[in-house]
Amino acid sequence: MKNNRLLKIGAAILCIIIIILFALAVGKRLKIKRTQEEEISSLKQSITQIEEQNSKIQETIDNGEDESYIERVARDNYNYVKPEERVYYDSDN
Repeated sequence: MKNNRLLKIGAAILCIIIIILFALAVGKRLKIKRTQEEEISSLKQSITQIEEQNSKIQETIDNGEDESYIERVARDNYNYVKPEERVYYDSDN
């Protein structure tokens, strides 16, 4: 009778230990999954930013062969003028 009772207590303790170990394993897996999902989200954002940069660079490359674009950049960014061209600036601004 005493052995039967000890067997039941031992089986209950063993079941509790197994349940605790299972819960820990599942918790660890969930934590790993959450970390990986956050990393995937971060990488997707990086991909989007890089694709936008690539698009801008490609546009610059495409426009770089266009004479009017080159002229506009030279005038706007570097204040270039054509030979014998006079540029007047409004000093009131």
